[in-house]
Order: sequence, then structure tokens, then C-alpha cells
Amino acid sequence: MAGRTDTGAIRQLIEGENRLKNIAPKFIAARTDEERTEAAWQVYRTLDTLLSLPESFDYGWDSLRTRTISILVSPDKKVKLYTWNLILNNGSFRHFGYLQTRKKKNIETYPLLDTTAAQSKDIVDEELDPAAWFGALYYRLIPFKKNGKKMYLLFGFDGNTANSNKAVMEVLWLSKSAPVFGYPAFRQSDGDPSAECRIIMECHNDVKLSFYYEEEKQIVIADKLVPSFPEAKDDPYYYIPSGDYDIYKRNRKGTWVRRDLKDWDLGQGEMRPSPIPRPVPPAPADK
Repeated sequence: MAGRTDTGAIRQLIEGENRLKNIAPKFIAARTDEERTEAAWQVYRTLDTLLSLPESFDYGWDSLRTRTISILVSPDKKVKLYTWNLILNNGSFRHFGYLQTRKKKNIETYPLLDTTAAQSKDIVDEELDPAAWFGALYYRLIPFKKNGKKMYLLFGFDGNTANSNKAVMEVLWLSKSAPVFGYPAFRQSDGDPSAECRIIMECHNDVKLSFYYEEEKQIVIADKLVPSFPEAKDDPYYYIPSGDYDIYKRNRKGTWVRRDLKDWDLGQGEMRPSPIPRPVPPAPADK
């Protein structure tokens, strides 16, 4: 009986993946906002049904993960993340996703909907449950431990608006009751008195900013951002990479602490300015 049930579930997943394979490209390539939005919601509703099947956790989704949906699985097979984004004609991004967790033989599925517009300015200091998800397209998941707890470092991209992009680094961990996005695991220096729950870097929209994890030395490498002209100080719309880098290295307590890459020998050679064109400052208003 169990074998027939499993076979039926796998058949349902295969059929569902074939449907999604035809729908998903539309939230990227459709001409109007309405068509793209409807396609993104169709994917969301279809996955809501399919991910209720326990067999979905081990299912590959190969035709989706190489085209339209980012799917990450933790090495310990306890966490699986599905994320995708919708780009509107005004240049803004909306994110969708699902999170699955496995505890022994039980699979729990949590819907993720982008709540960025409703978030406070103190989002870097907040721990969020799945219903209050920050919203990002995740492209890397790295397990680590802090205070004896298993945690997962996430790298994400948020296209944000027509003016700026964001790179997000945050922690996912499993509390006794539910998953949590964010944990006070980041400090800007050894002397930083307060740890942050996530790192959000914002820059000019011509810059495709990302975090990079160096496996051998177990460090995170990030671009150092600077204003592209003096008057743009504190305006992230005009921030660009300087050509230098920062790193985040875990200390003995498991906290990721920012360091200057110049203090590390990674064979990077001489730092050179970024080739990205500098944004043109806004023209002065007519008097």
C-alpha cells in the first residue's frame, strides 16, 4: 500500500512539474505586469498543493531549478528553500517562495510572501517568522554553528527598484516552534557592541552585487561600496564598488565579524578599481 501511495505521489509531482515548466517562464517573459503577476501566483498556488506531499522534499525539480526558480537544499537534508522573483515594468521586484523543513520523518512547509514594503527601517535588527519574510532570491546556503545551534547562512539578491539593487546576507535557523529568518550573528568589527540579524548592502542598479563564500578559508567576501561622487554620500542609489573588499570571518563564538580583505592573503594580487561605469550625478535644478 505504501509503495502504491509513493508511486502516485511521484506521478503527481512529475505532472505538476510539467505544468510549472510551462507557466514559470511567463513571470519573466510575459509582456504586461498583469500577465507576469498572474504567472507568479499560478506557480505559488501550484506549489502550495505539490509541496503538501511529503515526497516533494526529495524530489529534484530539475527543469525548474535551472531556469526560473532557485531551489536550495541544506547538506544535512533538513531545509529546502524555493524562491523566485517577479520584475514589474517600473523596475521593482516582488519575491515569492516556500520553505520546507524536515524533522525526523515530518515535513513542514511554510509559504513565503514578500513583506519588504511593510518592514521597518530597523529590519537589520529583527528576527522574522516566515509570515514576515524580508523577500530575496536566495542563491547560496551554508551551514554553520553558533552557540551550539545549527544555523544556515543565506545569500540573497533583491532587485529592489529601478534605482538600486540589494544584496542580503542573513541567517535561517529552526526554533522549537518554527523557522526563523534572522539572528544576531553579524558584527561590523570586534568592538561593535551590538550584533545585527542581517547584512543588507544597497547600490546603484547597474551593479549586480553579491556575496561570495571562500570554502577553504571559510570566509564571506563582499564588495566595499562607496559613493560615486561626494554629494552622493548616504544615498545608496549612487553607491558603487570601490574595487576593494571586506570579508566576514566567524570568531570563536560563531559570530561573523567584518574585516578588511587587505589583512588576508587570498592570492588576489593588487586591488584595482571596478570597471563598472560611474553613475552620472543628477543635473542641478534650473534656477
